[in-house]
Amino acid sequence: MTTHNTPKSDDAITALCNDRIAGLRQYTKGVATISVKGTQYKPAVLIAVYQKCIDTRTALAAIRAQETAALAARDQADAARKAVDASVLGWAVEVYGPNSPQALTFGYVAPNPAKPTVDTRAKAVAKAKATREARGTAGKKQKKKITGAPAATPATGK
Repeated sequence: MTTHNTPKSDDAITALCNDRIAGLRQYTKGVATISVKGTQYKPAVLIAVYQKCIDTRTALAAIRAQETAALAARDQADAARKAVDASVLGWAVEVYGPNSPQALTFGYVAPNPAKPTVDTRAKAVAKAKATREARGTAGKKQKKKITGAPAATPATGK
């Protein structure tokens, strides 16, 4: 008995099944049963096995084509949605206001404020230091160091 490489593609398997069906139809006329691994099969049953393989692959190919078409339709719908989505949201915020229930219904979420950059923060610290020096203000620790002599009380004459 010879072994054959198992075909991998659907087309190759379909072609193999068609060959088997053609062979069974041509060479089993007058044969009552065929022994397959110790089990007796009528040629019509074997033909039905191969035909079912072809039919299921054909059905699957049709479903895959439908899936491909459905995915393409979904992608087109998404592209159309993306083209108008930001404008519709902007319209709702403009007409009803950013904090309105209507804008929230449309899914508007106010953007988070941007964090200041390192450069901006460094400039702010330098400016705060310059302002404190110009005004002569002091923090808690600097205030603790400042002590004053009690004010002189006027002498009372008796």
